[in-house]
Amino acid sequence: MDVFTDDLQRQLLMAKGLERLTRNDLANEIGVSLPTMTRLINNKTPFAIQSNVYKRLTNWLSDHRVVATQDK
Repeated sequence: MDVFTDDLQRQLLMAKGLERLTRNDLANEIGVSLPTMTRLINNKTPFAIQSNVYKRLTNWLSDHRVVATQDK
């Protein structure tokens, strides 16, 4: 299990918006189910996710070069 953080959620939402992808499109591109994608987008972070989902997600984000930083 790995931890899905606020930063990862922010990156995912940025990529979704920038590439104008639906949840279904994003789920298909990353290789996860639609319910999993909905959970990643909607649930309050942090929470645990399966390692294989984490790896697919981080690889996809890396390929799409989305990096979000939080201003403090």
